[in-house]
This record gives sequence, structure tokens and C-alpha cells, in this order.
Amino acid sequence: MRKITLVVLLAVVLSIVGPASLNGADATDAKVLHGTFKGQVLATGTGRIVLLGSNGKILWKHKGGNCSDIWMLKNGNVLLADNNVVEINPKKNKIVWSYKPAMQKGGGTFSCQRLANGNTMVGENSAGRIVEVDPKGKIVFELKLPLCQPGSHNNLRHVRKLPNGNYLVAYKAKAMVREYTPTGKVVFEVATKPIAFSAVRLPNGNTVVGHINSVTEFDPKGKEVWRFDKKDIKDVKIGMICGIHILPNGNVAMGVYGATRGKNGAGLLEVNREKKVVWRYAGPEKGGDRHMMALQILDEKGKPLPGPALR
Repeated sequence: MRKITLVVLLAVVLSIVGPASLNGADATDAKVLHGTFKGQVLATGTGRIVLLGSNGKILWKHKGGNCSDIWMLKNGNVLLADNNVVEINPKKNKIVWSYKPAMQKGGGTFSCQRLANGNTMVGENSAGRIVEVDPKGKIVFELKLPLCQPGSHNNLRHVRKLPNGNYLVAYKAKAMVREYTPTGKVVFEVATKPIAFSAVRLPNGNTVVGHINSVTEFDPKGKEVWRFDKKDIKDVKIGMICGIHILPNGNVAMGVYGATRGKNGAGLLEVNREKKVVWRYAGPEKGGDRHMMALQILDEKGKPLPGPALR
């Protein structure tokens, strides 16, 4: 009789909260997705990473530290940087690969990138260097960078290896973006204010920078050709713009640190070239994420969008 009662009780619980709540995902009736969005979003949160559905509901989550970079890999695993670099199998919630920078003071690393050859590029913030690490954890390339103070939190915020083999670096404290060759030669430089958080190179050679109050696009000579300022949106409270993802249609998706929660907030948002909000995610006032520094827009099945990931 007791077993029957427990079975009935479990069935009632499932009918009310659904299986997602029992496997660790959040369920809420509050509206958190405003506007029109089709697809999924992988994003960093407050002490965690989350996968959001098109309605803003959390489909999957995993504990994370001060996470500034995140990727959905083609194999379905998630790669992230939160002082260390970790690859997670979401189906098993299991860490399958990791790399820990030797120097941790100030933040070991805030950026990572899985390369076509299977190696992983890591921008080591504390040490002020770029390394490429093979699947066994061996460093196979190192580039020590100038303008860095060992142990500082404000050295390298964002690093990407470009198709031409160079490296695009966003210096936080120095408020600039530089492109380096593998030998360390500077071939592009642009200044931003107040700090440079993220930088993306477009196929046309332009560079888009996320820098707290704005997202700015520069041509190869460093001339500004487009800018979005958070003050362009009057009725939405936008915190500090951090990570960006340039979508195939030219729109810009942004991750926000210090986001306002509730109906007028925006932890994540997408704007078009006319500087209009396409959609925004505003976490619930209680328990919602405030620090959503990085994001990747995925298709409706949770797969990376076709083409290069411009983020």
C-alpha cells in the first residue's frame, strides 16, 4: 500500500512540475523572454552556465565560477573558461577535459577556443600569454604578450585565433584591441573606452568590440563605422556589455554583467543594425542570473549556427 502511495505521489509531482525540474533545470511561470526568438542560447550566469530555450526556460545548467567565455562544440560538449578551461559532456554532466593555468592570481584565464586541429587556444590572463594546448594537456605554442602585469585581474579579457593564424586580443585595463602575428608583431590596434571586453573579426576585415557601454565596429584602419550605445534603448535597463555574438544576419547578441532583473532588465539581448531590440532575456527578480558575460546563439536543436562562430 505504501509503495502504491509513493508511485501515485510521484506521478502527481511530475504532472505539476514536469521532468525538467527533477533533472536540475529551473521551471518558472514568470515571463523572462521578451520579443521574438527562435533557437537556444548558451550563456554564462551567476556561478553557473545555462542553456535557455526559445521561451527563456532553462533546459540545462552546470556549476561554474567567474565564467567569461563559453562554447557549444560540434560534438555537443560545452567548453568554458572560468579561471580554468573545462570541457563538459552535458548528457552526463561530466568533465571530460580540462586545463589549469599555472598562474592563478587575478584570474587564470577568461577566454578559450577549440581549434580545427583539436587543440585548445587559451588566453592566460594572469600570466599575460597565449598558449595552445593539445588534447593531452601539453602546451604546443606560447606567445608572451606585452602590456600585462603578472597576477593582475585586468590583463587579457578576450582572445581569439583568427583564420589567418593571428591572434585578436582585448586588453581590459589598457582599453585597447590588438592583433598579433604568431611572432608577436602588432598588425592592428584600436583604442576603446572605458575598457575592451570582447573583440570579433568579421569576414570583411572589420572588427567589432564589446566595451561595457557600447558595441563598436571598426574598419581595418581603425575607423568607426557603426556603434550601438546602451542609451540608444530608452525603456530597457542595460548593465555592462561584455561578450558579443555577431549573427549571420548582421544582428548583435550581447551578454550583460550586472544585469537588472525583472521586466525592464536585460541579461541577454539581440539588437539589429537599426539599433532596435529583437529580443531580450530578463531573469526573474528572485534567483535570476545577473552576470551573463558570454553567450552563444544556437539553432532550435541546440546546435551551433552554420558558418564561423563570430563571437
